[in-house]
Amino acid sequence: MHHVVRTFSKSSHFNYDKQGKDWNVKVGTEQSPISLEKEKAVWSVAPRLKFINYNKTLSGPLKLTNNGHTVTMVIPPVDDGNHPSVCGCKLDCIYKAVQLHFHWGSPKSKGSEHMINSSRYDAELHILHQNYAYALQNNAISSPDGFVALAIMLRSVPECPNETPGILDKLFVELNRVRDYNTTSTYEGPFCLRDILNGMERKEFFAYRGSLTTPPCTETVNWFVFPNPVDVSEKSLKNFWLLKDDRGLPLLNNYREIQSLHQRTVYYRNETANF
Repeated sequence: MHHVVRTFSKSSHFNYDKQGKDWNVKVGTEQSPISLEKEKAVWSVAPRLKFINYNKTLSGPLKLTNNGHTVTMVIPPVDDGNHPSVCGCKLDCIYKAVQLHFHWGSPKSKGSEHMINSSRYDAELHILHQNYAYALQNNAISSPDGFVALAIMLRSVPECPNETPGILDKLFVELNRVRDYNTTSTYEGPFCLRDILNGMERKEFFAYRGSLTTPPCTETVNWFVFPNPVDVSEKSLKNFWLLKDDRGLPLLNNYREIQSLHQRTVYYRNETANF
C-alpha cells in the first residue's frame, strides 16, 4: 500500500529494485503483505462489511498522479458532501475512503502484493480508508486502528468487444497521460466506488491485522482482502508497464515481498454467510 501523503514517509526516495528488502524501516510482527490461504484461515462469523456512499458519484474532477512509486488518486467527497466509508465486520469505527492506488507486475511476472492460495494475480488495487476518529493523517498513522485497506485482485483478460468497458478500463486509459514521474491527469467521467466492485463477491474476504506496505510500513491497518478478482482487459493493464519512476526508469513490479505471518490470526469470511 502506498502512503496517503508524502509526509507519511520520512523519505520518498525508495524503489522496488529489491522488493523492499533494502528499505530502511523498523519492522515488527504485523507486516504486510502476506500469503493468504483459505484452508489455513480461521473461518469467521463476523457480519459483512457495510459500504456507505459507495453508490454515489464522487465530486470531480478526479486526478490520477504518477508519484514515482504507483499511480494514486485522492478520493474526494461524493456530490452531497459526504464521504464513501466502510464499517461493520466488528470494526469499532467508521472509516472514510481517502485514496486508491495500484500495484502491478511486468510483461514477465504478475504483480499483486498479497498472494491468494500461493498464487499472485496480475495486479492489485488498494482503497485506503482513514478512521474518522482522527482528523489528521499523522495521528491515524501512529494509531493501531488508524486505517482500513481494501485489497482487490485484478485479473487480466482478453478484450471483449461486445461488452462495455468497466470503470477501471476507462480509468486505465488515463495512464497514457501520466507516464512520467510527477505528472497528473484529470478524469472527467462519472465515477463511484461501487462501480469498481461490480462483479466481485463482497461478502467473501480475508481479514487480518497488518501494516502499510511502503515506508514507514507502520502497523496501523486492518486489511480486508477479496480473493475473487475483478477482470480488466489485457490491453488496458499493459498501460502500467509504460510508466516511469522518479529516476526515469520503467516502473515495474512495484510490490513488496511477502512478510512473515508470525503469531497473527487470518480470518476468512465465506460468501455463503447470510448476515
